[in-house]
Amino acid sequence: MLLIEVDDSDGPGKLPKGIKARQSTKKDAARRQIETAIRLFHAGEWECAITLAAAAEGQLPEPTANHLFGKIRARRPEEFENEKEWTTFLNETRDWLKHNHDQGPRDIVNFEALIMLWRALTKFYENFGEETREMSEFLRWGQQQGYTKPKGEV
Repeated sequence: MLLIEVDDSDGPGKLPKGIKARQSTKKDAARRQIETAIRLFHAGEWECAITLAAAAEGQLPEPTANHLFGKIRARRPEEFENEKEWTTFLNETRDWLKHNHDQGPRDIVNFEALIMLWRALTKFYENFGEETREMSEFLRWGQQQGYTKPKGEV
């Protein structure tokens, strides 16, 4: 087991030279994770984008069913017996990336990364009523690609 020794010569709680820290909130952390996931998505690093977007989504409070994942869960196809089975299916790639249960290869699809980003983004918006420039640009990009409908369209 590797341990890192902390030099307390400057007093307890002081970080050693070169080590930096910042105080963060769940909102700030989720924002940073989503913005970084967007950059990774565009760089083709879909595994990383999925993982970071999922972390952002997971740390935010469950607002209402108005965020994307709430809406998707509410539209469970008949072939899924219950919500748990449907949710497991929706989170399959996220869980494959996160857990050690399946060591076989898996295709990582950019659309799954896109959906995970939208899940995190819509949950962020539902919680805080705001989106950053990077988030707005990503949503606009998705519309230009034909992935989303402009607001107000059914």
